Amino acid sequence: MPRLLLDPWSPDYEAPIQTDGAEATANGEVDPEVETRDWRPIRPSKEVTERRLYFVDGVRRVEARVLSQENDGALIHGLFASAGVGSVVTENGIAKYDSVEIRRYLILSRGKCKTESISVGSQTIAFEGNSNSGDTPDELVNSLQNLMRTREAALAESLLADGACVFADGPLNYFSAPTGALVGVIKRIFLPYLDAVHFGLVGQLATGERTPLFSIRDGKYDRYAWFQRLATPRVMEHSLAGIVRLEVRAALGVHEAIELANLAAAQLPRFASSPVRDPRAPQNLVPVGALEEQLRHRLGDAVTIRRAIERKIWEGVTI
Repeated sequence: MPRLLLDPWSPDYEAPIQTDGAEATANGEVDPEVETRDWRPIRPSKEVTERRLYFVDGVRRVEARVLSQENDGALIHGLFASAGVGSVVTENGIAKYDSVEIRRYLILSRGKCKTESISVGSQTIAFEGNSNSGDTPDELVNSLQNLMRTREAALAESLLADGACVFADGPLNYFSAPTGALVGVIKRIFLPYLDAVHFGLVGQLATGERTPLFSIRDGKYDRYAWFQRLATPRVMEHSLAGIVRLEVRAALGVHEAIELANLAAAQLPRFASSPVRDPRAPQNLVPVGALEEQLRHRLGDAVTIRRAIERKIWEGVTI
């Protein structure tokens, strides 16, 4: 009879496996034979060339929600929010923070726009005005997410120097560069993309192995993708624990995509996180987890900023 097996992620986070069924291919036409028809695990050879690696990620935080009302009674929703993006670079066995950028936003609905400065101790923090045509709080949070992801994409594309490979946390939807050694790392499996026969291989992968490439063509974000295993599950964990999906733009071509897939399969298990330190281990890679921690630190103390916003609102803010 089927056994219940453990999902290693902390229940404080959404589940890493959220598929609707292994036949789902709703996000484009999928071809599992672009690399080979021999659908079996691929382990890169030891001759994979090491490259300078960048890891890019971002964090966001809603500092305060605000509300106003127009003369006709229509509600104006708003967010004081912060977002940070940054990168970690690893080369010759040494990892270091490469860049960190913090931005603050005052996002308002119904097309309103206003920049507001807040005094926090001896410092002044400017919340850049950003208008949103929507009229619900959820749309404002989506706008904050878009602002952060757009900054991530700009940073990642700026790092595509000769010989470097950039691993971006999440899919490549926000990226404009059709070529370059840019790899999206997707921690959660929302869609398997593959049919049941091909997807069945994913759970059989050993650490450092990957599936063959498959193409996903939707006419907008055509890409090559593959699954790989970062770490071996414990006995009580399900077979998809430690699996990530990675993708590159199809404009790269199959040969360059294969080279990047082999690089990722050979290098990323070195950066797999430990459940002792990261509740999303092993998919939340160590450089990414460290970068998230640094970015949250740079956002500043949430309670202090909240109190400063409350004081500013008490003094009076008009739009």
